[in-house]
Amino acid sequence: MTAIPLAASGVDWSEVHAVRLLGVALAALILLWAIRRMFGGKK
Repeated sequence: MTAIPLAASGVDWSEVHAVRLLGVALAALILLWAIRRMFGGKK
C-alpha cells in the first residue's frame, strides 16, 4: 500500500487507527525494554 491519502473516500479509518495503535504499542515496548536494560545492566 502506498502513502495513505487523507482526502480519499475509500480510506478504512479503523484500519489506520489499528496500525497506528500497533506502532505506538511497539514503540512503548521497545522503550520499556531499553530503559530496563539501561538500569538493569549497571547493577
